Amino acid sequence: MLPSSREITFHSAISYASVANESTLQVIDNQSYLHTINLNALRITQNTLLSNAYTHSLFDYYKRPFSVGKNLAYISFVQNNMEHIIDTRLANEPVSTFHYNQNEVVSKAAFSENDQFLITGNERGRSYIISPEDGTIQADLPVTSDVISAVAISEEYKLAAYASFSHELIVYKINSFSIAFEQKLNDVIEMMTFVDEYTLLAITRNGKIIKIDLYKGKILKEMILDQNVWPSVMVLSHSKKFVYVGTRESTLFAVYVKTLDILYQVKLPYHGLTTLSRTQKNFIIGFKTGELLFYNHREFEEQFITYIKLKQIKEACLIFQKNIFLMSHRETKKIYEYWLEEKETVINLLSRGDIEQAQKIAEPFLFHPKCKLEFREIEELQPDLMALQRCIRSMRYVLAYDLAKLKPELRKSSLFTQLESLWNKNLQKAQILLAREPLLNKEAAQESLRDFLEVEEKKPIIENMLKRSGIFTMAENSVKEKNFSFYFRLVAQNIFLESTPLYQKVLQVGERIQNEILKYLEEKNYKQSLILSDILHQFRPYQNQANRLKEVSKALLILEHQIEHKMLFEAVKTQDQFQLQSHYALVEQLEQMKQVFQTEQMALIEEKEYAKVFSNIEPYMQISICKQNVANIIRKIYIAQLKDAYEQRDATVDWEKSFLTYLKFFPMDKLLVEFAKEHQKLEVLKHIIIASPPPQNPIYPKNLVSGPTSSAKKTS
Repeated sequence: MLPSSREITFHSAISYASVANESTLQVIDNQSYLHTINLNALRITQNTLLSNAYTHSLFDYYKRPFSVGKNLAYISFVQNNMEHIIDTRLANEPVSTFHYNQNEVVSKAAFSENDQFLITGNERGRSYIISPEDGTIQADLPVTSDVISAVAISEEYKLAAYASFSHELIVYKINSFSIAFEQKLNDVIEMMTFVDEYTLLAITRNGKIIKIDLYKGKILKEMILDQNVWPSVMVLSHSKKFVYVGTRESTLFAVYVKTLDILYQVKLPYHGLTTLSRTQKNFIIGFKTGELLFYNHREFEEQFITYIKLKQIKEACLIFQKNIFLMSHRETKKIYEYWLEEKETVINLLSRGDIEQAQKIAEPFLFHPKCKLEFREIEELQPDLMALQRCIRSMRYVLAYDLAKLKPELRKSSLFTQLESLWNKNLQKAQILLAREPLLNKEAAQESLRDFLEVEEKKPIIENMLKRSGIFTMAENSVKEKNFSFYFRLVAQNIFLESTPLYQKVLQVGERIQNEILKYLEEKNYKQSLILSDILHQFRPYQNQANRLKEVSKALLILEHQIEHKMLFEAVKTQDQFQLQSHYALVEQLEQMKQVFQTEQMALIEEKEYAKVFSNIEPYMQISICKQNVANIIRKIYIAQLKDAYEQRDATVDWEKSFLTYLKFFPMDKLLVEFAKEHQKLEVLKHIIIASPPPQNPIYPKNLVSGPTSSAKKTS
């Protein structure tokens, strides 16, 4: 089941592995050696001893006081209380050094996707978020009551997570310095990863995989992979549709992220999985026993794709015996699509009692968990499907609907779709008759619905329609007279009108009007778009869109006048009030005006005209869409003031207080760190711990620098 592979054997357990790029893999072993591997040649190009002071624990090789990212490595030693960030491309001098975990043993550490953040966890339950580039602390996270067992961090989603042996799990929002999720679980988490900004996956030491919805603040689903395994590592597929879980017992599971169903599991040849990495060419697996396996997970790919394209499902599935990894190939989803095509045939065969033929058609698809589950459900329904088939053939529709009521699963079948199709066909026939001659054709209409008259769920519709047969004529006349308000009032009072062909035609008219309005807005013909918005308002299903389009048309008329007369502040207020999007040509023009304004302010900052800039931007501070632009300008003012203060009176400045004031309004950013580096103030910055997020509606001071006298030029 496993494809061909190559391997490299080390003298110690593989502890961490990270793909730097498609041609480079970085590995840290349990003797704290950093190995760089060329993936094209599959050979080690560099070995670097990170420290000879580290002694690994024989008790638990999953305790990792080091980590490796794309281009950086982290290593911590309790002996000298120091933590180092090393550039793996150089591996000589540390990029940064710090000691936040002083006197504590680091149990877990992890880098974010592109090494922007590092998260550490120690045996005292403390966890820190650190900027690897300069070693500054980004957050001192809430303390847990036991050893940290797992950490995860994402710069893309601005989230961090850490779990402890006391079963606590905390997810932290990096930007807002707030807890997004906190819960005490029943299990010890071994490893975690973020799927997206709202979803966290975790594996536990008792064989579970857990899916957590951070937005809803609850566990969505949990699944036991196997009660006899200890999951140790996991990695997401590139598509994020699958997650691969490795165990200490050397079993690899492939799991659907959406449902947590197991796609496949396979036993691997060496003992204890410690790392999983994927590139376009290789599936790379590290083991406790020191082996690093490079599986060709795309072996037989071309042949597999050819079989899929030719719809030779059985032949395609036989390739899984040679390469199990192809089960999670992107083309495999087409097998499910082909199953959906065959599913109706299978249902029809089962409804006729031809079980053997149904199983023969379904057999090639049954490797797929979803196909297997659906076929099992159909098999269980087989007696009811046969009964439903007999009812439809003998035109006993009352019994058919009663059966569907008793077995709601039947409503998902193609047989029930066929039954509903018969109902709709007869209903439309009756409606056409009533529309032509409401009084004369009443009996004929009733006769066309004869087989459905006693169906409980259809009876009220039929009775109401026959009782109000004149409604059809009124509906047609109102449409001919273009009185759409009256037409939709009739529809609201007589729901059966929604199933008429006329209703669909009227909706198409509404859709055309809406498209016309959008076209006029693009052409800046706002008066015409206002006229059509009033017409569209008559179409009840489109009333919300009509209200919004009318509002936008009015707003763009106002904005046109403001831009023409260079009224920037008023124009920005209009954009904010009506939430106008940038796809309108006028808004694009306004964005250009805003950019020119911002460039002018930056030029004034260069000239040290801080007071003038502050005065210019002050009116915009309370406009929500301007807050980020204002913050960018204020940030530039503050950095310029810090530079002036350093040049003019370095010794008298309270740098810690000045930095604290800056960090009250902005997160630790590159501008501040670069200033601290260039002006030898990095140690001051490192000792500052950010305790609270920036305020939502900040009131910025005109001068940032704290000291006995004003530091910056022209600030009053």
